[in-house]
Amino acid sequence: MEWQICLVNLILPLIYKILINVKTKTISPRKILLGYDAVSTLYPHIPPLSHWRAWEYAAYQNYRIKGRVLDLGCGDGKYFRLIWPKVKDVIGVDMNPAVAELGRKSGVYQNLHVTPAHQIPEMDESFDHVFANCSLEHMDNLEAVLTEIKRCLKPGGTLLCSVVTNRFVQWSILSNILAEAGYEKESSLQKKNFLEYHNLTNALAVNEWVNQFKTAGLETEEHIPIMPKFNNALWMLMDSLWHTKLRDGGELGNLIYPLLTENKKFTVAFRKIFSGLLEMESNFLDCSGAVFLVKKPEKN
Repeated sequence: MEWQICLVNLILPLIYKILINVKTKTISPRKILLGYDAVSTLYPHIPPLSHWRAWEYAAYQNYRIKGRVLDLGCGDGKYFRLIWPKVKDVIGVDMNPAVAELGRKSGVYQNLHVTPAHQIPEMDESFDHVFANCSLEHMDNLEAVLTEIKRCLKPGGTLLCSVVTNRFVQWSILSNILAEAGYEKESSLQKKNFLEYHNLTNALAVNEWVNQFKTAGLETEEHIPIMPKFNNALWMLMDSLWHTKLRDGGELGNLIYPLLTENKKFTVAFRKIFSGLLEMESNFLDCSGAVFLVKKPEKN
């Protein structure tokens, strides 16, 4: 059975490349678990976050960035520093003032702009790379954002980003379970709250992401699918429950988190669950997320 799965994972990327005209890579379960080992140092007791970030981390290990870097939707900077510990010349952008302040205090960024991503106060062609981790899908004016990224990049510079795909919405497991059980009203409300929490405005299929990059004048070099079906099912369930609103305010995660922090074995135990999910996967291409390497063309 194992050799059959390996054969499928060799053939499917070739088929996928023909369909979307982009080189596709997959990442091995071993590297994904190593990603979990790394990110669980940041998020040891928030399983949906460590689970998703592990896939991103493993994908990013296929790339190197250097020179002057723009971190678009930078947050507090901790995840950037974990992935790129040697990158020092970094400018951050985040439109949330409170989050941006955490980024400033992190010491990761040379400067940090509190501004929308389509209005970056930096000179044309002044960055070697733009890094956008799980941020583009939340941006209301994607076309303008990608145009701004192109403006900021030097010729030959790259955009390295992670995004969600259309599967992210389609595989919303908790709302689907509620609907199947006959709780249509509760299902609609749960799905609405889930989408509002994540502020998803661009949950696009892979070929649609490629077309968005192309429209902005950027060339997609390759992509790595992340979070396939069984991993996604658990992640969706964990994330949906974690962010379920409590009657008196807050969310269910506020109650779960203290319980997990009390259990010293949780991080190791959850790794075993993660490993089991990876063994269940047979298709690492049909996923709810993707990492893209996109390039600004060289000048003629």
